[in-house]
Amino acid sequence: MSEVIARPLGKITAILADCGFEVTYAYDDLVFIEHSAFMLQFTDDPAVMKIFRHVDCEPVAAGEAEKTISAAHAKQGFSMLPSGNYTITENEDETINIEFV
Repeated sequence: MSEVIARPLGKITAILADCGFEVTYAYDDLVFIEHSAFMLQFTDDPAVMKIFRHVDCEPVAAGEAEKTISAAHAKQGFSMLPSGNYTITENEDETINIEFV
C-alpha cells in the first residue's frame, strides 16, 4: 500500500496569486500556471517542486517570471527545481499529451 503524500496546493496557489500568477489547472501532481506557460510538479517532498517552462515561452520573460516564482516560494519554505521545458498537445480523444524536452 503506497503512502499518500499531502500536497500543499492551496499554499502554492496563494503564493502564485500574490506574485500575480494564475493557476489555470491542477491535476494529480501537476499545476499549470498562466494558461500553461509554466508547469509545477510536486515531488515526494511536499516542500520541493519542479518547475518547467513551456517551449513557446519567450526566454527572457520566462526567466524573470521563474525567478519571481522561485523567490516567492523560497520565502515560504519551498524549493523550486528548474527542470527544463515541456510541450503539451491535445489528443483526438480530448486527453492531453505532455512531453518533457
